[in-house]
Amino acid sequence: MVMDIEIDQIRLIQPSLAVLVTSSFEGRDALLTVAWVVPVSYVPSRVAIAISKQRYSYEIIRRSGMFAVNIMEFDYVDSVYKAGTLSGRVVEDKFRECGLTRIGGRSLPIAVVKEAVGVLECRVRNVFETGDHDLFIGDVVDAYVKGKYSTHWDPSSYRPILYISEGHFLTIDSGSVVRYMMG
Repeated sequence: MVMDIEIDQIRLIQPSLAVLVTSSFEGRDALLTVAWVVPVSYVPSRVAIAISKQRYSYEIIRRSGMFAVNIMEFDYVDSVYKAGTLSGRVVEDKFRECGLTRIGGRSLPIAVVKEAVGVLECRVRNVFETGDHDLFIGDVVDAYVKGKYSTHWDPSSYRPILYISEGHFLTIDSGSVVRYMMG
């Protein structure tokens, strides 16, 4: 049986990596859960994030011209969920409310998440209107990791946060990883 999908068709291509996106502008910090993040270029290194214009973080990123992608492990799924449900317009310290630690970026004057296993600090290169979200293309100016990483995450220990929809998150386990030799 084939079923037509009439609304929310993009959910067919989920799950996707859920990250925390941070930024800062004039003493205000932004912290937002984003599941629409994708690499768009190796050289130069660029990443894209999609954010609704209605989000508090949208304004902070737009004004500052920078953002950080904070890669979290599944141990922080509650914090990642909470960051996507609380608004920075009404919560004074969203980092604290989410059980996370704010630290300064290594290369850019923005907030990053201390508990992140990986961080990409980015300068906004372009913003494209795409519909109910805008696509921010960022030039990666600095990238750093904690834990087991060489040219990729170690699949025996990395537990990414994957988002399906409607508050459903999942991760991978090392028993589900299949490796093929390239070339």
